[in-house]
Amino acid sequence: MTNNQIELIATRVLQKYVARGGAFKQFENIIKSEQIKYKEVNSQNKNFVGAFTKGNNNQLYIMVNQKVFNEGRKNFTIAHELGHYFLNHQLKTNTFYCFDNEILENDFHQDEIENEANYFATCLLMPEEKLTNAFKSILNNSSRGRIKDYLSVTKSTYGIWCGIKDQLTKRYGVSEEALRYRLKMLGLADFYK
Repeated sequence: MTNNQIELIATRVLQKYVARGGAFKQFENIIKSEQIKYKEVNSQNKNFVGAFTKGNNNQLYIMVNQKVFNEGRKNFTIAHELGHYFLNHQLKTNTFYCFDNEILENDFHQDEIENEANYFATCLLMPEEKLTNAFKSILNNSSRGRIKDYLSVTKSTYGIWCGIKDQLTKRYGVSEEALRYRLKMLGLADFYK
């Protein structure tokens, strides 16, 4: 499946379920409306973050490790598992168990299905048009109009980045890592040490 196709599916989900605000605020409604059950599980496997699974009664479940403490990471995991559902990924052995090295907020995975679910999560949580507009508006205000469309984050612009990051991670319910990756993908920012 192409990124454009995935983005279109994410956009349709947003149009159906998210009138305003961040998609993460509507997870409960999306999951309930799609007749999926959500469970946080206490996994002893520290690498397990989430799963999309089907029970013996054909009930679909999204499970997230309750030891995932970062809310942005948890939201990305839920969006990723919803990606498996909305992209109609076929369950093998009734489960997609996703480990920490598969639900990547900042890189590509070798498994095409996991890449698709990651890209869906990115598009669902941070829609291109909304994120671009919000980023440019905050950037323009933060830099007093000196920087308008693109931010190169260096020592001298790090303070501006911190203000943008704080607002956007809160608005979209994502981690800084996911936000950085999406902004780089959209050609809006680069990050240098």
